[in-house]
Amino acid sequence: MIRSRFVRSSTLVLAAFVSISCAEYSPTAPIAAPTQAQDGLLSGLLGIVTGTVNGLLGIVLNVIGFQSNPNGIDVRGVQWAPSHVSKVRSVSGIIDSDGGSLAIQGSDFTITFPRGALRQSTAITITSDASGYVTYDMKPHGLTFYKPVIVTQRLQNTKVYGTTKALNSFCAYFDKDLTVLDGTLKALEIETTTIFGGSDGKAEVQTWQLNHFSRYMLASG
Repeated sequence: MIRSRFVRSSTLVLAAFVSISCAEYSPTAPIAAPTQAQDGLLSGLLGIVTGTVNGLLGIVLNVIGFQSNPNGIDVRGVQWAPSHVSKVRSVSGIIDSDGGSLAIQGSDFTITFPRGALRQSTAITITSDASGYVTYDMKPHGLTFYKPVIVTQRLQNTKVYGTTKALNSFCAYFDKDLTVLDGTLKALEIETTTIFGGSDGKAEVQTWQLNHFSRYMLASG
C-alpha cells in the first residue's frame, strides 16, 4: 500500500499553481503551462509554490511523497477511459537554461522546465503511446535536472477519474520498456505527486516532480 498524506484545504494558498478555470475542465482542453516557469514555481518535496502565480489548480486533496526501492515497488498502471483516443502522440522542442514548456494536448499533458533546470540547450522528446495506459517515454533517457521539472496531468480521460483511486494515484518511474502493462508492475520510484481538485473532493489534475528522464506511468497502489 502506497503511503499518502491528506493535505487539508487550509493549504490552498500555498498550493496555488496554474490558472485553470472551471470552464477549462473540458476533456479536450490542454492544461495551461505555468506562466512563470522561468522563475521556478515549485520547491520542496511537497511541491509548495514559492513564485507569483496567476490562479489556482484547485484545492490540494492529497500529496504522495517520493519513494525509491531498487527491488521494485508494486504498482498497477492506470488506463485511459473510452473518451480518450489511443494513438501515438509526440512533442519535441529545444529547452535551454531559460526553461520552457511542452504539451501533448491529446493526452492532457504539459511539462514545464523552470529556469536553471538545464544548463545547456537540449533536444527534448515526449511520447504518449497507444497502449491504452497513461504512459510517457521521455527522452533523452538518463537526462538529469538541476531543478525538478513539473508535469501536469489532467485526469478526466482516465479510468480512475471520479473514483477513490484517483486520490491515491501517482507518477511511477521505470528504467526500461514494459512489454506487459496489466497486472502488478515493479516501479523503481514513485515521484512526488500533488493531487488537486474542487471542494467536492473529486481529483481533477496532478502535478509530478521529475528529477530525471526515462519512462513514466500514471499508476496506483
